[in-house]
Amino acid sequence: MKKVLTTFKMVLLSLVFTMVAYAADPSAEFPDSVNVADHSSETSEFKLSPFDHLGHNMLLSAFGWPLGFHMLGGALTYKFSIENNDLMVARFAARQDQLVYGIAFTPGMMMGTFFPILVPGYMYFISDNRALNNTGAVAVQATAVAFLYNNILKAISAREHPDAELNSGERSRDFKWGFFRRGVFYGWPSGHSMTNAAMAMSIASYNRDKPLVVAGCALYAGYIATSMVLGAKGEAHWFSDAVAGTLM
Repeated sequence: MKKVLTTFKMVLLSLVFTMVAYAADPSAEFPDSVNVADHSSETSEFKLSPFDHLGHNMLLSAFGWPLGFHMLGGALTYKFSIENNDLMVARFAARQDQLVYGIAFTPGMMMGTFFPILVPGYMYFISDNRALNNTGAVAVQATAVAFLYNNILKAISAREHPDAELNSGERSRDFKWGFFRRGVFYGWPSGHSMTNAAMAMSIASYNRDKPLVVAGCALYAGYIATSMVLGAKGEAHWFSDAVAGTLM
């Protein structure tokens, strides 16, 4: 019951945050059909901004269909930690050849750190291609919102990270609910997984008529999440951190 109540408080706080953000832009009026992805065929006519429909989109991400993915991420985290799936994956990662896994997944961890800044930044601020500018605007907004949301969740969840020498079922369930009890570096869900999935899926959504782009974005998001679980001896994140981050 205590876990249910604390989870409810976490969700409530995120909803309050999105309402405040929406209230900060009360003059914006959007018909039900507004979606920046709808403008992908009109990129030669105008340039989008990362601030376009920002409050509306933040509200939609909390109360619209994405809310189902947020709830699913929380439910799977509970399931994977209670059933020790997180522990099994962490122990599997710790047993592997660290040279081989380092070569395979360290690039993903580095890409996951810098690409959410470099890729949208290049598209929006540097490229002189209007289509890339508009794709970048969408990606900048999605990444920034995901980053802010993730840090709020980490600040209040304070989940303990895996440790190859100390892993246990109890450790995987060690949440210190509150505010800044372990800063924003310890906590749930995976920030790398969340921000990179937001960036990749926003690019895919804006280019939904390009199957190769959509497939590439999905593979990229999956690779980053996998890297955060299997890289660095499995000590970066629990499996459910990455699953929840990707979904949310």
